[in-house]
Amino acid sequence: MRIVLLLVLGLFCTGVVCHAQNNASPYSIIGIGDLEKSSFDRTSGMGHAGLALSSNRFFYQANPASYSALDEHFFYFEFATRFKSVSYAGSPITDITNNQSSDLQFKKIALALKIKPRWAVSFGLLPFSTVNYSFNGLKSIQGTNFSTNANYQGSGSTNLFYIANSYTISKNLSVGLQSSYLFGQIDETENLSDQLTDSLISTDRNIYLGNLYFKLGMQYKAKLNSKWNIALGATASNKTKLRANYSLLAKSGNSILLSNDYYKNNYFTLPVTYTTGIAATFKDAYTFAVDYNYQGWKQLNYSGISYTLENSQRISVGSEYSKKGSYLNQSYERYFLQAGLFYDNSYLKISGIQLKDYGLTIGAGAELSRTALSGLGMQAALEIGQRGTTDRGLIRETYTQFNLTVSYRDFWISRKMKKYD
Repeated sequence: MRIVLLLVLGLFCTGVVCHAQNNASPYSIIGIGDLEKSSFDRTSGMGHAGLALSSNRFFYQANPASYSALDEHFFYFEFATRFKSVSYAGSPITDITNNQSSDLQFKKIALALKIKPRWAVSFGLLPFSTVNYSFNGLKSIQGTNFSTNANYQGSGSTNLFYIANSYTISKNLSVGLQSSYLFGQIDETENLSDQLTDSLISTDRNIYLGNLYFKLGMQYKAKLNSKWNIALGATASNKTKLRANYSLLAKSGNSILLSNDYYKNNYFTLPVTYTTGIAATFKDAYTFAVDYNYQGWKQLNYSGISYTLENSQRISVGSEYSKKGSYLNQSYERYFLQAGLFYDNSYLKISGIQLKDYGLTIGAGAELSRTALSGLGMQAALEIGQRGTTDRGLIRETYTQFNLTVSYRDFWISRKMKKYD
C-alpha cells in the first residue's frame, strides 16, 4: 500500500516537473537549453561531488553502480524540490529594477528496490535541461537593407525517465547501467513588429523530442586500514541523437501564412560524456570527494552567428562530517554537515568567450527516525554561484538556490518470523 501511495505522489510531481518554470536564462536559447548539473541527492551540499560514494540507506544518483549498496528487503523513495533566485547584470539589461527572477519546482521523484543480495533496481524521473528566455532585438529583412523589431520567447524542458540496474560483482566492485528515455517539449515564438506590414507577424514552433539514453557506471571500494576507506567511481554516456517532431505555424494577424508538421531524425546530438571520481572516508565520519566531468561538444561542430559549442569540463570537490549515534544497540546517523566547491567551463562559447559557472555549496541533513529499519530522512543544500560575464555585451547571472530532498525507506518484503506455541 505504501508503494502505491508513493507512485501516486510521483505522478503528481511528474506533472509539476515537466511544466512549472519561471527562471529565465538568455543562454537557454541554444541547443536544448541549460543542462542540469545537480542530482538532487546527498551530493548537492558537496559541490555535486560524490560519484564514488554509495550508501545502504539513501541514493547517490550520479552513478548507477551505487544502488547495489542498498540494504536488502527494503524499498527506497526520494523526492526533491528546489527554490532558485537569479539576478542579471550587463549592458543588455534595460530595466535594472526588473532584473531578477525566482522559482520553486519539484525536481526529482525516484524509487529503488533491493531485489537480491547483489542486485538492485531503481526507476524515476529526473530533470535534464530547461529552456526559458525572452528578449527583444533587431532582425534583418532578407534581400533588403531594412530591419525590424523582434521579440523572441522560448520555454520548455527535457527530462529523463530512467530504469537503472546495479549489480555487485565482488566485495569491492559494483557496476550499473541506467537506461533512460529522454523526452521533452520546447516552444519557441518569434514576433515581428508591424513596422513593415499592416499586422504583427508571428512564428510559433513546437518541438517534441526524445530518444533512448544510456549511462554505464562502476565503483570500486577498498579498506586501506582501520581508519581509512577509499572509493573510485566512473560513468560514461554514449553520443545520442535526439529525434524531434516539429509543428510550425506562421501568422500575419489572423491570417495563416504557413502551417507545417514534420519529423527530424537528428534535431540535436548529445556528446560523449564521462565522469570520474575519488572519495576517502576517515573513521566512518569524515568524507572527502573529488569529481571530474568531461563532455565532448566540440566534435559535434555546432555553431551559430556569434557562438560555438566547446568541450566542457567541471571540477567538483566536497567534504562531509557525519555524526553517528546508538539506539537500542543499533547505530544510526544523527546528522551530517557538508561543504563544497565547483568550477565549470561550460559548453557555450559566445562572442569568443567560453562561459564559466562556479560556486560554493553547504548542506545538512538528518534521519528523523532512530531505528535501523524504516525511517524518514531530510537533506537540505544551499548553493550560491555565478555564470557568464558582462564583457562583450554578455549577461552575468548570479544565482542562489535551495534544495530540499526527502527520503523514506521501509520493508517491501516481510521477513519470515518463527512461530512459537
